[in-house]
Amino acid sequence: MLGVVIAAAAAFLYFSFFQTPPAPDAPVLPQEPTPVPLRRVVAARIDIPANTVLTDTETLLTLRDIPETEYNAAPDQYFVSVSELTTKVTLRALNATEIIRARDLTDAGLSFQVPQPDTIDAPRNKVFPLEVGNLTGVADQIRPGDSVDLVMTYEIRRLIVRPTLTLDPETGQPVVTPIEETLVDRVTKTMVQNVQVLRVLKPAIPQDAGTPTPEGAQGPAAPPPSGTQPADTYVPGAQWILLLAMTDQEAEIVKFTLDQQDPKPQITLVLRGRDDGEIEETTGVTLRLLTSRYGLPLPEPLQPLALAPEEITPGPARPTPTPLPGP
Repeated sequence: MLGVVIAAAAAFLYFSFFQTPPAPDAPVLPQEPTPVPLRRVVAARIDIPANTVLTDTETLLTLRDIPETEYNAAPDQYFVSVSELTTKVTLRALNATEIIRARDLTDAGLSFQVPQPDTIDAPRNKVFPLEVGNLTGVADQIRPGDSVDLVMTYEIRRLIVRPTLTLDPETGQPVVTPIEETLVDRVTKTMVQNVQVLRVLKPAIPQDAGTPTPEGAQGPAAPPPSGTQPADTYVPGAQWILLLAMTDQEAEIVKFTLDQQDPKPQITLVLRGRDDGEIEETTGVTLRLLTSRYGLPLPEPLQPLALAPEEITPGPARPTPTPLPGP
């Protein structure tokens, strides 16, 4: 029994002193979740009522991030640029920060884009088409939503009766006779102001056609774009149509001006700055106003030619010089 006890004690001491202690468990490091890829889509910046035409996209719209998996599930229902929603109309009321989907919008007809009058008693705006070019349409820099003024030039013909001295063929005495003369003058004035541009319609140029020339003929085909194209370029002789919102009275002024028989352009557009709605009083311009009010100098009249009596009185005939013989 004593030997068994001693052996048990020895075994206990052996395991207590010579056995390697177990290594402590390594700490578990927290794993960061894999970031979810995001996609920016168009959302409402403020509350937008139903039947609202999204012309002012900067005020009404913004961009928000959504998971890309959500976007990929229905990519045709989202918009990635606010420019895609220009001239669209809302089918229902949209709350601020709400993601805008394709089912919430529809294409707005032109009548939806006609601006409402400022007051109840003000006349309603209508749509008037106006054809412009590079010189009359601000070099093709006008975009929908801009406001323009219309500067018009008129050619006025007046019949003037002037007295003149003529000789009576029977008596040979001078008599006063009235004659009629046609005086042609021009006047330029800003006749219509603060007109909103609703749409810009440009003709489609076939891909196999050349660059239009001012005479209307097709020139050589333009080379394909290479590198960076300059932003400020224009096509000579190009024409396009602007759809303008104006009252019936303004439309009558424009129509009357267009019907004037003059080969020169009668209407030139002036582009207004952003938030410029002021109506400016102008005097108009004629040659008389330029000279009397704005100090335009006129050329001096020719001085009378003074001649001595012997220069205008015939004298004795001079002999004709004898021509010299040729070599």
